[in-house]
Amino acid sequence: HNNVRAARRAMARRHSRTAQCLAALSLAQGCATLTHLPLPSILSSVADIAADYDAILLDQFGVLHDGKNALPGAVDCYNRLSALGKKLVVLSNTSRRRAFALSRLPRLGFDPDALAAFVCSGEQAWAHMATEHRGQSALWISWSDDFQAWDPAYMDGTGVRLAPASEACFLLCHGSMAIRDGRSVLPTAMLLTGVIPPVLEEQLRIGVARGLPMICANPDLHVVLPNGMRGHMPGLIAQRYAALGGRLIQFGKRRGDPSAFDAALVELGGGLCRSRVLHVGDSLEHDVAGAQAAGVDSLFVCGGVHAQEIQEIHDARGVGGHETGPDGGAAAGPHRPAGGGGP
Repeated sequence: HNNVRAARRAMARRHSRTAQCLAALSLAQGCATLTHLPLPSILSSVADIAADYDAILLDQFGVLHDGKNALPGAVDCYNRLSALGKKLVVLSNTSRRRAFALSRLPRLGFDPDALAAFVCSGEQAWAHMATEHRGQSALWISWSDDFQAWDPAYMDGTGVRLAPASEACFLLCHGSMAIRDGRSVLPTAMLLTGVIPPVLEEQLRIGVARGLPMICANPDLHVVLPNGMRGHMPGLIAQRYAALGGRLIQFGKRRGDPSAFDAALVELGGGLCRSRVLHVGDSLEHDVAGAQAAGVDSLFVCGGVHAQEIQEIHDARGVGGHETGPDGGAAAGPHRPAGGGGP
């Protein structure tokens, strides 16, 4: 609820012609809800606002897919935007490298050739390691071997070797499921519990005491997993490290930092006015607030990572979560497709 209120206050300060506060895009229902404080209005389709933009930046998880399957209606929407000649860019907080993430899109039904670019925090973190920490040692906080985001080749090309925090030169916060120090792989169970276990807390404290920087390849805090459960992400570990006094080097979309959006706009080339760029995402903290910092309009997917919070607000106010729009089927309230955030 605090995130919702903070985002509304922040967006209210922005004077954009299309999205001054929150906008909600329901790809799962093939419709969009554009929210101008204080009351929302209903759009019959994304086509109603597509003419206002030349480029559309798309978050992945909770917008296009849930990590395993395309969200209902998302492929059709993606293809229609491409057919309209829109420049499509995936802008994601995934900790994967670009090529690894791109390789999964066809399996989900999305044509990667329709994209003008694919920008992700995992690639940016890898590039930073390859230039600033080449040949050094790192404690790697990552995904488990059987998790769909795990890429054993992620470190290839950096020359980075693994070591415990007591010997490492830096910490890499890349996932939330396992600690890899070159000697063992220790599970954390944090993806499902949200609790930093003692073995990880100890490594974080050692890193802080030694003055080691932490590179965070995914600043997301939470995700809705394909099975509908809430997952807890690397951003929570990074927050803990900062709270202990550690130094963070973060990549990706987040409040107050336009760098991820700037990188996407560079990929689109010069001459594109920011008022003609739209970002679609499901996180108030990362997508909406990040887009505001970059001077870019945003469409907020209310059925993603904040679906439960939004439903609770609606329930508290006695508002139904699935109201029918004037042309028959558009939903004013939040819906609940699996997704949000993303590893």
